[in-house]
Formats: sequence, structure tokens, C-alpha cells
Amino acid sequence: VAKALAAHGVSVIAIAKGANGKWNVVKGDPYNRRITGTTPMAFSGPVKTSHPMLVSSITPSPIGTLNNCAMGYTPWGTYLACEENWNGYFGTDDVAWTATALETRYGVSRTGFLYNWHKASERFDLAKNRNELNHFGWVVEIDPFDPKSRPVKRTALGRIKHEGATCTESKGRIVVYSGDDENGDYLYKFVGDKPWRQVRAKGLSPLDHGTLYVAKFNADGSGTWLPLMHGVGPLTPANGWADQADVLIRTRMAADTVGATRLHRPEWVAVHPYTGDVFVTLTNGSVNNGAA
Repeated sequence: VAKALAAHGVSVIAIAKGANGKWNVVKGDPYNRRITGTTPMAFSGPVKTSHPMLVSSITPSPIGTLNNCAMGYTPWGTYLACEENWNGYFGTDDVAWTATALETRYGVSRTGFLYNWHKASERFDLAKNRNELNHFGWVVEIDPFDPKSRPVKRTALGRIKHEGATCTESKGRIVVYSGDDENGDYLYKFVGDKPWRQVRAKGLSPLDHGTLYVAKFNADGSGTWLPLMHGVGPLTPANGWADQADVLIRTRMAADTVGATRLHRPEWVAVHPYTGDVFVTLTNGSVNNGAA
């Protein structure tokens, strides 16, 4: 398990073109580093590490990123790593354990992907360290030009099985598109609430201040973006939604609640550089599940 955790994650490597015209890794370059399943992580945005659904006695401070899929590159030069099928790393031998509604919605099960990490590390045992699950499913921002910087999980972008984080700009504001790569799940976008240069000039992150939306498509080809904002529409305390952190930890369930359109595994998103048109790749649909 220790070897697997060290092998997971993201590599930052410096490369240079040699005299022969070939690119090679620059050995010993100070930018070279590994971000793995045990690298210390920071949380930023509406979800704090002190949230009751994140507090863990086994890992009091969040560590690691898992199952990083397609990525994104921000206008300010950082890298967005996406945590996709993180649910499969967890399991338990405790026959009394049963999945909650939230865990079921995210595909958590007693056997996981049969990796059996829980047999060697209680960190991944669902019966002994349940909240560890909620440390994953986020977009992780990495600064490749600051080797000493701590990767940050940007919680305002929601907790799903992120396939990618495609960045673009609209009126100076950051926009990040992300597909939830599972059959019957949704397409999301995050829109910053102010021009990103203004936000960064104040020493803040543009990825912490804005609104997360989920897509709803109509039969005639039109559609709309539904805000996943606490207190808006059905996402109210009366309907069991405590605050914005609750909405983001339970992003899939929030999207269910507002009536988003189920899709056949939304994956990569591309934005046309001239027209601004947005293209989404849907992989397939192995079961109907009401997906469009």
C-alpha cells in the first residue's frame, strides 16, 4: 500500500531540448517533485478541514491525492489535478458496515475496486475512518513554479469524480468546466464572481470565490445552468441542506435535487479559442439510467 500511495499522484518535471533536438528530463532540477497519496494537502473555499464530515482521527490533517485524471491549466500558471475514481480505494471487512445514502451515491462499497488497501492501512477502512472519503473528489491546484508550495483542494469547484478542469475566461472572470465521469452524472461549470486579476491582486484565489453550476438540457437542444448555491431553489435548510459546504460535499446529490440532466459519462471539455463554443465528450452509456 505504501508503494502504491507513492506511485499515485502527479509528477512535476523540468525538461529541456538538447543539442540533438530531443527533449530530456533535467535531472536534479529544483522544480522536479512528486505529489502523491501521502503529500500534505490544504483545503480552501467553503469546505474547511474542521468540517464535521472531514474530521478524521487517523489523518487529522488531509494528505494525498488519488486517481488523478485529465487536468487543467489556469491563466495564472497553476495546474489543476482532478480526483476521479477515488471511491474504489476504500473498503472494509466489517460485516456490520452499511453505506449511507451519500456513500451509495458516490459508488462506495465494502469491496471497492478489490485493492484491499484497508487490510494494511486503517486510513482506508470504511468502518474505522469513514470521513477519509470526504477528503477526496476535489480539484487540486498545484503550483509547478513553487516547489515548496502545498497543493490546495479547491472545494468551491465541488466534490465529484472530476474528469477534467478546463479553464477559460469570460469578461475577465475564470470559468472552469468539469465532467463527472460516471454514467448518469452531470456536467458542471464554476464561474468566478469577479475578474480573476482583481482577486489575485488581493492575495486571494479566484477559485474560492464564485458559483458552481450544473447543466440542464432540454429536448429541443436548449439548456440552462442551474446554480448549486445554498438557499437557492430547493437547496434550503428546510430540505436538509445545512450550508454551502454541505452542498459542495454532497455535490452529486445537490445536482439531483435541482433537476440536472443525466449524461452518458461526461468527460473532457474543450472551448473553441475563437468562438467560445464549448464541446463535451460523452464516453458511453452501459445502462440507460435516464441519461441523455
